[in-house]
Amino acid sequence: MIRGYIASTLDGYIATADHSFSFLDPYPAEDAGYDAFYAEIGTLVMGRITYEVCRKAMDHWPYAGKRLIVVASRPIAGLPADADTWTAGVDALIDHLRTDVKPDVWIVGGGRLQQAFIDRDALDRLDQFIVPVLLGGGVPLYPEAKGPKTLKLAEVGRFGEIAHLRLERA
Repeated sequence: MIRGYIASTLDGYIATADHSFSFLDPYPAEDAGYDAFYAEIGTLVMGRITYEVCRKAMDHWPYAGKRLIVVASRPIAGLPADADTWTAGVDALIDHLRTDVKPDVWIVGGGRLQQAFIDRDALDRLDQFIVPVLLGGGVPLYPEAKGPKTLKLAEVGRFGEIAHLRLERA
């Protein structure tokens, strides 16, 4: 299963303009079921910018032990163990993930990468968490949404102050 799991502000941003996630600090991921979700994931897929932001912002690599695919236009040097650069495009990546990768895959992001999977009807499930913060600007959740795309609302929940939408392919 190819999955998304992402938090945004109420006004639809996943980071500040300088790629900070500090607005999420008052809302610990564990409280929103992150540990159970992460236990089901075998492979992570990130865009190059998300990868670089994670490497810079974190003092240790939090995804050790999981396979990582970084989607980029050219190879990236110095990737962690169990990581590869994917340069063959999103369509070929979707085919690869559907045929060769088990267990579940997490499209970590950013928003453009998740949108590319949604546009191709390739995101099986999306857990979107909305925190009650208005940033007024920053990195948008889906910056390149093309036309209407309907997902099926499978579940609505709450983790403290965090709203949770579980969406599936329609």
